[in-house]
Amino acid sequence: MPENPLDPDRDPFRPPEVPTEVSCLHCGQEYDSYLIEWRVETDAEGKQHGFWCCPTPGCSGIGFGFDILPTDPEYRDEHGGWVQDDEGEEEDEFDENDLDDEMPDDFPGEPDGSPDGNGDTEHRPPDGDDSLPW
Repeated sequence: MPENPLDPDRDPFRPPEVPTEVSCLHCGQEYDSYLIEWRVETDAEGKQHGFWCCPTPGCSGIGFGFDILPTDPEYRDEHGGWVQDDEGEEEDEFDENDLDDEMPDDFPGEPDGSPDGNGDTEHRPPDGDDSLPW
């Protein structure tokens, strides 16, 4: 079935079936999701497109789950999920100690702040190359 840009029920950013309190990222207003409005506009090519948008006058927030988000951080939709649902996935946390294991011993920029690890922070040309300007 071809996509119909004027069908509010087929839009992936439609409000949830069960009304919930939401907040718009653009204007900061909080309201019940059943107030999210369907609007149709004409683009530069003369084609009409519909979209769900914040009901606050002058606000450009669009789409539940895009600019308009539930205020409850534990929100689950009527199917038990959510667009930010990462249950069952392990979080890949950054551990600074892992870097020490991956860096070679002669890596320039050693922990003592020097470029070569010998404590000397002055830039010196490599041995035997006095032609460098620094």
